[in-house]
This record gives sequence, C-alpha cells and structure tokens, in this order.
Amino acid sequence: MRNVNSLQVIPGVDQVEAEKKPFTRALPSALAVVPVSMLFGILAYRADWSILEILAASVLGFTGSGQLALLPLADSNTGFLTMLLICASINSRYIPIALTTQHRLPSKLLSKWFAAHMLGDEAYATEKASDSTANVFTIRFTIFFFWVVSGVAGGALSKAIPDSWISGGIHLGYPASVVLVYLSVTQIKTRMHGGYTRPALLMMVCLALAAVFVIFLGPIYFWVPSVLLTTLILHWFRYNE
Repeated sequence: MRNVNSLQVIPGVDQVEAEKKPFTRALPSALAVVPVSMLFGILAYRADWSILEILAASVLGFTGSGQLALLPLADSNTGFLTMLLICASINSRYIPIALTTQHRLPSKLLSKWFAAHMLGDEAYATEKASDSTANVFTIRFTIFFFWVVSGVAGGALSKAIPDSWISGGIHLGYPASVVLVYLSVTQIKTRMHGGYTRPALLMMVCLALAAVFVIFLGPIYFWVPSVLLTTLILHWFRYNE
C-alpha cells in the first residue's frame, strides 16, 4: 500500500510562478519594453533631443505612452505647462494601480517614493499579491533599468539608422500597444475569480464610459475623468462583492 505521506503535491501554475526568482519573473517584461524604449530614444534624438534629455525623460517620466505623446508636442513648440498636463493626464491611470500595491512598498519614505515611481504596467502585471517588499523592488527596478538603458541606447544608435527605415506610414506605437494588450489580458485572467459574467459586464461599462469621454473630450484630455470614474466604479464593485 502506498504511503500517503510520500505523495507529492503538484504545484499549480501560480505557485510555480511565485516561486521563481523576482529577476527571472521580471526579465520577459523587461525585454518586451526594450524595442519600445529604443524607439522612443531614436525618435527623440531625431527630434533634436540630446542624449541627456532622453535620459532625463526616461528616468523621470518612465512611461512609454507619455513620452511618445510628448514628441510631436515638442516638435510643434507646445508650451511646457500643456505638455506637463498631458503627461500627467496619461499617467493618472497609475493612481489606482499604486493604491492597490502600497502595502508592498518599503517603509522608508525615500525608498517608498522610488519604488512607487518605478511602477509601470509591466511591473504590475508581473507582481503577485504575496510578493515581499524586496521582490517588488527587484521586479520594478529590473524593468525600469532596461527601459532607461534602452532609451539611451536608441538615441545613441539613431545616427546609424537610415531615414528610409522610419516611414511616416508606419504605426510606431504598435509595439507598445501589443505589449499592453497582452499584459491586460494576462491580468484579467489572473484576477477574475468566481465567474466571468459580472467582471466582464463591469469592464464593458468602463470601456463604454471611456469611449464617451473620448468622444466629448478628445483622445488626450479624456484620461483624468475616465481614470477617476473607472476607479470609483471598480472600488464600488469590490466593496459590494
């Protein structure tokens, strides 16, 4: 008769994923942001940005959508306050994300600020609720480091790329869009427990509201009201579950 104590429990996918080292878990997402960040560096350098400006934008901004949105505005001599408002509006989507992860941040103020600053879509999709503070910091810093270095490398390599390779008919935001769509689907699959009907309806409502804001406010200024309203709806849904 087989000894019950000798039986091995086969771990689930989530358990196996959580047991991986944080750097190993973050590496696929870090590699995925490399072409997007290099694209930003290339375009920024060709728009007469210096390598130092590319470095500063990558370190201080750390958001593909915000940085790529600023490039055409800078070319059209848009005012600094307008660019700051647009970048802040795009990045406002990180407010509800940051609130859900604050319990995993370091206790020291400076470390907490730096860890919160490094939060991005890719890091949020990689982290687990059970991750320690050290794991969270490692995951975020790995992706952040790859992003900054890739942006500077793109600017440095820009001179070697022929102009014919960058055509006006190419959708340059496509790589970033593909990465974000994949991460969004991954997060939906991970976080939907106990059925799909109610969460699916909730997502449809949020998407419909975002579409209404896009129609009436435009593709730039819809971010802030859309994020705020979506946050309130999701909070209400979670509170009444």
